Amino acid sequence: MVSPSTARIAGNIATLLFVVIITLQLLLALGILPVTMAWGGSQTVLTPALQLAHVIAALLLAGFAYVIRRRAGLLVRAHPSRLIKILAWVITGFMFLNTLGNFASSSTAEKLVFGSLTVVLAIASLLVSASKSNQSSPT
Repeated sequence: MVSPSTARIAGNIATLLFVVIITLQLLLALGILPVTMAWGGSQTVLTPALQLAHVIAALLLAGFAYVIRRRAGLLVRAHPSRLIKILAWVITGFMFLNTLGNFASSSTAEKLVFGSLTVVLAIASLLVSASKSNQSSPT
């Protein structure tokens, strides 16, 4: 098992990466970044439906960040609940699958930017999910 201090470090790294990816999602939604950077490079026009999808992705990622921070012991002193532990593993699995999708993309930007970010995020999430629970104070 991963130590609680390592989990806290991984949780902080994951938080930073979630914030970066949320920012990228919102920049995609606003049309500041080209939509070809996402969706496997298959979309060339930023439609309202794609804008909404990027906003929803940003909201989901914010929820993921909360769960990983909670599981890492960065938000409260109590042991994480069984639900938080399960959700952390689900998020970890999702991030690994998301990484595979990013690297399978025909978009070079998606491979390089999102692939690189999500592989580190998946590993950080794994370290958090596999950690021992503790009741130490947040750092």
